[in-house]
Amino acid sequence: MWSIENSKHDEAAKIRWELVPYFHGRVLDIGLTRYKTFPHFIGIGHNRDVKLTDAADLSLFADRSCDAVFSAFTLDQVQYEDWPKLLTEWCRVIRQDGHLLLYLPDAEHYPKAGSGEGDPEHRCDVTYDKVVAAMDKVEMGWDLCEFQKRSETDEYALFFAFITSGGPMKQHKREFSWKNPRPTKTCGVVRLGAFGDVIQSSSILPWLREQGYHITFYCSDHGYPVIQHDPHIDRFVIQGAGEVPPQFLGEFWDYTEKKYDKWVNLSESVECTLLAAHDHSNFYWPNSVRAKYMDRNYIEFTHELAEVPPPYRPKFYSTLTEKAWARDKARSYGKRNILWSLSGSSVHKTWPHLDAILARIMLEYKDAHVILVGDEVSQILETGWEGERRVHCRSGKWSIRESMAFAEVCDLIIGTETGLMNSAGHMDAWKIVTLSHSSANMLTKHWKNVIVLEQPKGIGCPKQPCRQLHVNWDHCMKHEETGSAVCQHEISIEMMWDAISSVLRREARKAA
Repeated sequence: MWSIENSKHDEAAKIRWELVPYFHGRVLDIGLTRYKTFPHFIGIGHNRDVKLTDAADLSLFADRSCDAVFSAFTLDQVQYEDWPKLLTEWCRVIRQDGHLLLYLPDAEHYPKAGSGEGDPEHRCDVTYDKVVAAMDKVEMGWDLCEFQKRSETDEYALFFAFITSGGPMKQHKREFSWKNPRPTKTCGVVRLGAFGDVIQSSSILPWLREQGYHITFYCSDHGYPVIQHDPHIDRFVIQGAGEVPPQFLGEFWDYTEKKYDKWVNLSESVECTLLAAHDHSNFYWPNSVRAKYMDRNYIEFTHELAEVPPPYRPKFYSTLTEKAWARDKARSYGKRNILWSLSGSSVHKTWPHLDAILARIMLEYKDAHVILVGDEVSQILETGWEGERRVHCRSGKWSIRESMAFAEVCDLIIGTETGLMNSAGHMDAWKIVTLSHSSANMLTKHWKNVIVLEQPKGIGCPKQPCRQLHVNWDHCMKHEETGSAVCQHEISIEMMWDAISSVLRREARKAA
């Protein structure tokens, strides 16, 4: 209920955690206060990032140029007959399937306009029916996907979340999915890591689904592409880096956990826990102590946190279109295709002897094609091979999904500790992985058809496997001549060649 005291609080802050499922990307925060709800929002209004005196004029922003518009306690300061014009302008800038988020004082719990109480700028009493009627005059399709009447604690407001559709065929679409029956059992799973982390977390999802849970998966925008077609996930909540500031993630998780019957938060389940980060004390433990307490298999530990049993079944789900594309690519290249994942996310995840091995493959296996993949930075590792017809330089050209789909149809996959290798771990194709900061027990224990290469005992980095996260060379031994981690340099050309030859000979015998 409203009171003078609780009305002095920042109104938008009361609803901020409810916005997270809808606020990924470019968000306009239209209001009259000086505070933005989240740092990545673009504040519109007096004393904001963009100083506008007329909230019905967003001409600075192109049609469909924003992912969402949020406004708290602003619409009620406009005469009701002007609402359709204002809402139309707000909806204009929202992309297809973007969101309009409204937080407004509830007429049932807020002083009436003209009563002399409450905000003197309050001109219109707000009800659910009034908002829906005004939105009905907006010439755009929409779905009211969430509605909350929030009158507990210090709140006295209504929350609306609309999905905008637009387009001539959907112009008059009006849906109210917030009224649909709610799932009887719900589970929230959080994994904000990169490609490999998300693939590892996919192992628990079939079990949760078999237990009858409706699964909401919280992931980063970086990790989302590799899991977006997992059939066990009912809803995604995607967060960009820093959209919920790191110092507030704990508060957000505490708030959100209460919405679910089961809560599985895998944040830092590998990083910081099994791989030490430089700002955690275990980074500076003796290496033998990290080996004793942190040598846990990543997927096994993920299952323990989720309280689900084996078997372990992480999986990348390619679409039918991706499968067909991959098969066509494989046929176009040649009889035997080797997919090489060039580099991972850290400085130590590059094997430095690539050129020598590629030259040897070209000389000794005339029917073999090598497809090099990675991000745009990996293109430097492809230098010099652009003119070789059996070496296909695809770093920065193929998406991670294309690389993972191709892994399903190739003959051999080679790489360091990368997301692609994690995805391939349970595929039938043979894998050769060069380990750096992980042990075989931690990473490859449950992989199928894998050859693990590590620096020989007694040479190279004395810490390998160090079980440390490295973002620079401060605590990672660098081989100055090759510019790679010492642990990778010491995996010799002959070790790699023996592994490749054994796989190709095996596949040749199978084909015969």
